[in-house]
Amino acid sequence: MKIPSIIQRWGLIRTFAIASFVSIITINIVSGFVFFSFLQDRLLQREMVISAEFIQSVSIINKTEPSFRGSTDPRDKQEIEEFFHHIFDLPDVFRTTIYDIQRRIIWSNDEHIIGKIFTDNEELNLAANGVRVFNESQVNKHSKEEHHFLPENVDRFVESYFPVWDKQHQQVIGVVELYKSPIALYETLREGRILVIIVSLFSGVVLYWFLYWIVKTAHQLIENQRLRIKQASSRAVELNEQNLRRIGSELHDGPAQSIGFALLKLDSINEVTENHQVKTNFDVIDKIQVTLSDALQEIRRLSAGLVIPELQDLSAREAILKVIDKHQKRTSTEVRHQLDEIPDELKLSTKICIYRLVQEGLNNAVRHGLGVDQQVIIRLQEKQLVLEISDAGPGMSDEDLEKLNDTDHLGLRGLRERVESLGGKFQFSSLKQSPGVRILAILPLDE
Repeated sequence: MKIPSIIQRWGLIRTFAIASFVSIITINIVSGFVFFSFLQDRLLQREMVISAEFIQSVSIINKTEPSFRGSTDPRDKQEIEEFFHHIFDLPDVFRTTIYDIQRRIIWSNDEHIIGKIFTDNEELNLAANGVRVFNESQVNKHSKEEHHFLPENVDRFVESYFPVWDKQHQQVIGVVELYKSPIALYETLREGRILVIIVSLFSGVVLYWFLYWIVKTAHQLIENQRLRIKQASSRAVELNEQNLRRIGSELHDGPAQSIGFALLKLDSINEVTENHQVKTNFDVIDKIQVTLSDALQEIRRLSAGLVIPELQDLSAREAILKVIDKHQKRTSTEVRHQLDEIPDELKLSTKICIYRLVQEGLNNAVRHGLGVDQQVIIRLQEKQLVLEISDAGPGMSDEDLEKLNDTDHLGLRGLRERVESLGGKFQFSSLKQSPGVRILAILPLDE
């Protein structure tokens, strides 16, 4: 099964949670095992080095070289016996065997094997060639004949082979085999293993939680943004459709009706002409002319409302004054304005939004407020631009305001969408202390 299909089936968060949990646990187990094995190996090697140096020092002090070379002198036997006891008294040693260079046992705490030769011992051969060898093993894994002589109460042990050099450290004269059960070391290793497991699991859980939190937060952010984009796209399509319906409705109810009336009058002229009445009906022609003129003005007005002037080379203040001036000339009403010092480096999208806000707000003031005491106020508040458009008309009831705030009104909905798309806030309300309505928009200047 491919990864994309798994993600599509389980979801991103669930897939990441399972995959990351398995991966982190696996990595922690493997790394913990490797670290513990490395630690155990290093500790055993360190102990082997210390034991080898001790054995070599005792061998030189006790002058064991003659015994290793086959001397039967009682004094030499006493030296090798003292050498043996020094080694056997080392901590955790439960078995000691001393070999000569021919792999023959010349001394051991097990008298039954003295004099025997073990030829199947690869580690013994390596030690006879000057190589230190150690193996950790268990009693239930006997691999050599001499393992059968181990005590019954020993389950884990370390088998070590140490070469014994002559006084000049030029030639191996014998081998010492030690069987140790380092209980203290094993206890330390056991505690270390538990500590490694706890630390690995804890760090794995912390890492898993941290990564899961990051991915979940990012996923929620992406999903929220995706939802907002989807909703915005849906609203954009709906707004476009409603714009088209509004334009079609206004063209049908306005210019289309006027042109239709003119066509009817033209039909009446045609009927007069067909009846061979040569006298021209100047009144009918005058009405047609007036009707067509009104239709033309209406079409031009609609077109002018759809097209905004070039704002790229205008400052925000100039754009606002321009739309106010056009509104006053078109409606023969007065608009009072109070404009703070607006920054000139506003983005084009912000200037277009301000232009449309003032244009639509003043249109609503004329349409619903009869153009009474129209006012445009723009002020700077911290890093925000506050735009307020108000009138002193009859105002609106709470029911009408509720309908408008439900974004069913196309003009207000378009304004709200423009402001919110720039990260701003939009509010449409009826003034309580006086008649009229107010449009309030807050736009961020640092975006």
